[in-house]
Amino acid sequence: MKPLLPVWSIPLILAIAGIVLAVGNLSTTLGAIVGIETFLVCGYAIWRARKHPEGPRPITNFLGLLPGQLLILLMIALLDVPGRLATLWAVIPAATLAYDAVALYAPRGRARTSILIGLYAILWAVPIALLERVIAIRRGLDSGTETIVVIVFAVVGVAFILLGVFRHWRADKE
Repeated sequence: MKPLLPVWSIPLILAIAGIVLAVGNLSTTLGAIVGIETFLVCGYAIWRARKHPEGPRPITNFLGLLPGQLLILLMIALLDVPGRLATLWAVIPAATLAYDAVALYAPRGRARTSILIGLYAILWAVPIALLERVIAIRRGLDSGTETIVVIVFAVVGVAFILLGVFRHWRADKE
Protein backbone atom coordinates (compact mmCIF):
# COMPACT_ATOMS: atom_id res chain seq x y z
CA MET A 1 0.00 0.00 0.00
CA LYS A 2 1.28 3.45 -0.95
CA PRO A 3 2.19 5.65 2.07
CA LEU A 4 0.15 8.78 2.78
CA LEU A 5 3.26 10.91 2.51
CA PRO A 6 6.20 9.57 0.47
CA VAL A 7 9.53 9.62 2.27
CA TRP A 8 11.09 11.94 -0.34
CA SER A 9 8.47 14.60 0.35
CA ILE A 10 9.58 15.19 3.94
CA PRO A 11 12.90 16.83 2.93
CA LEU A 12 10.95 18.78 0.29
CA ILE A 13 8.50 20.02 2.92
CA LEU A 14 11.33 21.03 5.25
CA ALA A 15 13.17 22.78 2.40
CA ILE A 16 10.10 24.77 1.36
CA ALA A 17 9.40 25.70 4.99
CA GLY A 18 13.03 26.82 5.32
CA ILE A 19 12.72 28.97 2.20
CA VAL A 20 9.50 30.51 3.52
CA LEU A 21 11.18 31.34 6.82
CA ALA A 22 14.36 32.65 5.15
CA VAL A 23 12.85 34.95 2.52
CA GLY A 24 9.38 35.68 3.89
CA ASN A 25 8.17 38.65 5.90
CA LEU A 26 6.75 36.55 8.73
CA SER A 27 7.03 37.73 12.30
CA THR A 28 9.13 35.71 14.70
CA THR A 29 5.99 34.29 16.30
CA LEU A 30 4.44 33.25 12.99
CA GLY A 31 7.77 31.82 11.87
CA ALA A 32 7.94 29.72 15.02
CA ILE A 33 4.36 28.53 14.52
CA VAL A 34 5.10 27.55 10.91
CA GLY A 35 8.28 25.73 11.93
CA ILE A 36 6.63 23.85 14.77
CA GLU A 37 3.61 22.87 12.68
CA THR A 38 5.83 21.71 9.83
CA PHE A 39 7.90 19.50 12.14
CA LEU A 40 4.74 18.14 13.77
CA VAL A 41 3.22 17.19 10.41
CA CYS A 42 6.45 15.54 9.26
CA GLY A 43 6.79 13.69 12.57
CA TYR A 44 3.17 12.58 12.41
CA ALA A 45 3.62 11.34 8.84
CA ILE A 46 6.66 9.27 9.86
CA TRP A 47 4.86 7.93 12.93
CA ARG A 48 1.75 7.12 10.88
CA ALA A 49 3.79 5.26 8.24
CA ARG A 50 5.53 3.13 10.88
CA LYS A 51 2.73 2.59 13.39
CA HIS A 52 -0.31 2.26 11.09
CA PRO A 53 0.92 1.45 7.57
CA GLU A 54 -2.22 -0.57 6.83
CA GLY A 55 -4.60 1.58 8.90
CA PRO A 56 -7.76 3.19 7.56
CA ARG A 57 -7.12 5.64 4.75
CA PRO A 58 -8.76 9.05 4.67
CA ILE A 59 -10.94 9.83 1.67
CA THR A 60 -8.63 12.74 0.80
CA ASN A 61 -4.92 12.63 1.53
CA PHE A 62 -4.23 16.12 2.87
CA LEU A 63 -0.80 15.11 4.18
CA GLY A 64 0.36 14.78 0.58
CA LEU A 65 -0.85 18.31 -0.18
CA LEU A 66 1.42 20.01 2.36
CA PRO A 67 4.16 20.99 -0.15
CA GLY A 68 1.57 22.87 -2.22
CA GLN A 69 0.10 24.46 0.88
CA LEU A 70 3.58 25.64 1.86
CA LEU A 71 3.90 27.25 -1.57
CA ILE A 72 0.72 29.18 -0.81
CA LEU A 73 2.37 30.28 2.45
CA LEU A 74 5.42 31.39 0.45
CA MET A 75 3.20 33.62 -1.69
CA ILE A 76 1.66 35.04 1.47
CA ALA A 77 5.02 35.49 3.22
CA LEU A 78 6.30 37.55 0.28
CA LEU A 79 3.54 40.13 0.77
CA ASP A 80 4.49 43.35 2.55
CA VAL A 81 2.19 42.61 5.50
CA PRO A 82 1.43 38.85 5.62
CA GLY A 83 0.26 38.73 9.26
CA ARG A 84 -3.47 37.98 9.06
CA LEU A 85 -3.23 35.75 6.00
CA ALA A 86 -0.29 33.79 7.45
CA THR A 87 -2.21 33.35 10.69
CA LEU A 88 -5.16 31.96 8.71
CA TRP A 89 -2.75 29.65 6.86
CA ALA A 90 -1.62 28.23 10.22
CA VAL A 91 -5.02 26.53 10.50
CA ILE A 92 -4.14 24.22 7.58
CA PRO A 93 -1.48 21.96 9.20
CA ALA A 94 -3.50 21.59 12.42
CA ALA A 95 -6.67 20.72 10.50
CA THR A 96 -4.67 18.31 8.31
CA LEU A 97 -3.50 16.40 11.37
CA ALA A 98 -7.00 16.41 12.82
CA TYR A 99 -8.50 15.13 9.55
CA ASP A 100 -6.06 12.24 9.32
CA ALA A 101 -6.37 11.35 13.01
CA VAL A 102 -10.18 11.28 12.82
CA ALA A 103 -9.99 9.07 9.70
CA LEU A 104 -7.61 6.73 11.55
CA TYR A 105 -9.18 6.52 15.00
CA ALA A 106 -12.84 7.56 14.97
CA PRO A 107 -15.39 4.77 14.65
CA ARG A 108 -17.48 4.81 11.49
CA GLY A 109 -20.74 6.66 11.79
CA ARG A 110 -22.41 10.01 11.42
CA ALA A 111 -20.19 11.81 13.91
CA ARG A 112 -17.01 10.74 12.10
CA THR A 113 -18.45 11.64 8.71
CA SER A 114 -19.62 15.03 9.95
CA ILE A 115 -16.22 15.85 11.45
CA LEU A 116 -14.42 14.74 8.29
CA ILE A 117 -16.77 16.79 6.10
CA GLY A 118 -16.25 19.87 8.28
CA LEU A 119 -12.46 19.50 8.23
CA TYR A 120 -12.53 18.81 4.48
CA ALA A 121 -14.46 22.03 3.89
CA ILE A 122 -12.02 24.01 6.04
CA LEU A 123 -8.99 22.44 4.37
CA TRP A 124 -10.18 23.53 0.93
CA ALA A 125 -11.94 26.79 1.78
CA VAL A 126 -8.90 28.29 3.53
CA PRO A 127 -6.41 27.76 0.65
CA ILE A 128 -8.97 28.94 -1.92
CA ALA A 129 -9.64 32.10 0.08
CA LEU A 130 -5.93 32.68 0.63
CA LEU A 131 -5.17 32.31 -3.08
CA GLU A 132 -7.90 34.79 -3.93
CA ARG A 133 -6.57 37.33 -1.44
CA VAL A 134 -2.96 36.97 -2.60
CA ILE A 135 -4.00 37.45 -6.23
CA ALA A 136 -6.12 40.49 -5.37
CA ILE A 137 -3.36 42.07 -3.26
CA ARG A 138 -0.51 41.32 -5.67
CA ARG A 139 -2.41 42.51 -8.74
CA GLY A 140 -3.77 45.59 -6.99
CA LEU A 141 -7.23 44.93 -8.38
CA ASP A 142 -9.83 47.68 -8.31
CA SER A 143 -13.07 46.93 -6.44
CA GLY A 144 -15.06 45.89 -9.54
CA THR A 145 -12.43 43.46 -10.78
CA GLU A 146 -11.83 42.16 -7.28
CA THR A 147 -15.54 41.43 -6.92
CA ILE A 148 -15.47 39.38 -10.12
CA VAL A 149 -12.43 37.45 -8.92
CA VAL A 150 -14.10 36.77 -5.56
CA ILE A 151 -17.25 35.49 -7.28
CA VAL A 152 -15.28 33.20 -9.61
CA PHE A 153 -13.23 31.75 -6.74
CA ALA A 154 -16.38 31.35 -4.63
CA VAL A 155 -18.37 29.55 -7.32
CA VAL A 156 -15.54 27.19 -8.27
CA GLY A 157 -14.56 26.66 -4.62
CA VAL A 158 -18.08 25.91 -3.44
CA ALA A 159 -18.62 23.47 -6.33
CA PHE A 160 -15.34 21.70 -5.54
CA ILE A 161 -16.08 21.51 -1.82
CA LEU A 162 -19.63 20.24 -2.41
CA LEU A 163 -18.24 17.48 -4.62
CA GLY A 164 -15.90 16.47 -1.78
CA VAL A 165 -18.76 16.58 0.73
CA PHE A 166 -20.73 14.26 -1.55
CA ARG A 167 -17.73 11.88 -1.77
CA HIS A 168 -17.48 11.78 2.04
CA TRP A 169 -21.21 11.21 2.43
CA ARG A 170 -21.15 8.41 -0.15
CA ALA A 171 -18.10 6.76 1.43
CA ASP A 172 -19.93 6.63 4.77
CA LYS A 173 -22.88 4.85 3.13
CA GLU A 174 -20.64 2.09 1.71
